[in-house]
Amino acid sequence: MSVSPVLQSLRTATADIHTAIETEADVERRLRDLAERPAMVGRFLVLHRAVEDAVAPWRAAFEADGYEPDRRSPLILAGLEALGAPTPAREPSVALPTYGEAIGWVYVAEGSMLGGRIMQKGMVRDGIPLTGLEFLDPWGDETGSRWRAFMRTMESACASGRATQDDVLKGGRDAFGVAFRLLV
Repeated sequence: MSVSPVLQSLRTATADIHTAIETEADVERRLRDLAERPAMVGRFLVLHRAVEDAVAPWRAAFEADGYEPDRRSPLILAGLEALGAPTPAREPSVALPTYGEAIGWVYVAEGSMLGGRIMQKGMVRDGIPLTGLEFLDPWGDETGSRWRAFMRTMESACASGRATQDDVLKGGRDAFGVAFRLLV
């Protein structure tokens, strides 16, 4: 399957910060460690609430394109409660001036589900308890089809002029910046 030009540009534009998050945040190790897990789940709650709040004004545009951005924060909050951990404060809301920037933010959140699914499978394989981690793979076998639907939405929005590639790239970089700040 060929990679679309918008996706390839987005991957290139965010590669450095994506790699920095993977190496510096050490997410999987911190989620596997039962002592560190509550704090890490709390960080994910703050991140996903920030994305959901930023994207909220653009939900109708996504839905018009046949896609509904994920709302994982209730599932993450339930996980935090199962861990007996306090709920962290919300981040100040970010105003996204364009649909393209909102697409970039959703890219970061949706992409995290692909990684979450892999982490969860590894933990199951290794016998690690999953208390509080249901949010890692909320869509199960539907994760791939959701990702493809998001890719179609992104491509369609850029092809039609409802979004620009530059705005998508800016949104992706900005959202990864927030993820880095919150997860590292």
